[in-house]
Amino acid sequence: MFIRLFIRILAIFCMIGVGILARKIDVIDRNTSNQMSKLITAFFYPALIFTSLVKNFTSTSLLANWVLPVGTLVIMATGYLTGVFCSHMIRFSSAEEKNQFIFQCTTNNYSFLPLPIVLMLWNETGVAKLIFSTLGSEISVWTLGILALTGNRFTKKSLKNFISPPMLAIFAAIIVIIIKDFIKISCISLMTSSIVKEIGTSFFSVIEIFGGATIPIAMFIAGSRMADLKIHNLLTSKQGYLVLLRLLIIPLFTVSILHILPFAQDIRKILIVVAIMPSAVSSVFLSEVYKSDTEFAASAVLTTHLFSLITIPMWLALFIR
Repeated sequence: MFIRLFIRILAIFCMIGVGILARKIDVIDRNTSNQMSKLITAFFYPALIFTSLVKNFTSTSLLANWVLPVGTLVIMATGYLTGVFCSHMIRFSSAEEKNQFIFQCTTNNYSFLPLPIVLMLWNETGVAKLIFSTLGSEISVWTLGILALTGNRFTKKSLKNFISPPMLAIFAAIIVIIIKDFIKISCISLMTSSIVKEIGTSFFSVIEIFGGATIPIAMFIAGSRMADLKIHNLLTSKQGYLVLLRLLIIPLFTVSILHILPFAQDIRKILIVVAIMPSAVSSVFLSEVYKSDTEFAASAVLTTHLFSLITIPMWLALFIR
């Protein structure tokens, strides 16, 4: 089981490897990588969010799966509390480094890396559930995550980040789902012309194709960003502590909590995949924005992703049957 999962995860990581190679041979530069990251966040990923939710959910099933965003809130809250507790036992060179350590414990790669893994295991239905769970993840990033990154200082700027394209796509999809279900119930669809239906189907198909590019582009760009990360500061005790916490201890705590809570088995499996992920690549960008320890963030991203090649299939083999 472990070997088969390792091979599958390795294949997914090959997309990251292609991005690293492209950056090393100067096919893509840092500026292009940054611009593509913005394009993914502003266009490709919102398209995937919208079509996945509309295609796979109804109003009833959304209400039935409300525990998905709650579950990701639990995951990140567990990481935050663990990071705060452990930070008191580690000597840091600066307050920024300590804040970054807590942030890395709190926030992991909750969307782009789990996407291909969930797609591999549970097809589009699983992807839709994962995407719906990111509602809780986004809330956690801009509350607990920013609290960690800024030393427990919360500003109006943090609240403004809720109005992001992915969040707007989630809310737009929920509205469309409600309208679609209302039309079915009221039998308005019987009065709708075939031309109108064709227009709706055609545009939805185009958006779906557009969103389908999210996973390979995101993994490629993640690789190109990793190629720029500084590696001279990787083999430190603090990075070792972070790898231990982010990939082993926090997932163990979180999975234990998820098994205690009365979640359905399919929902629990999606949340377990989120819980075992390494540090988020976006943490490097957020560290620059909030003037935290960017070098520590970059090192954390690289080290946790490297070791996750072993820990992800290990956790999946233990908990995903």
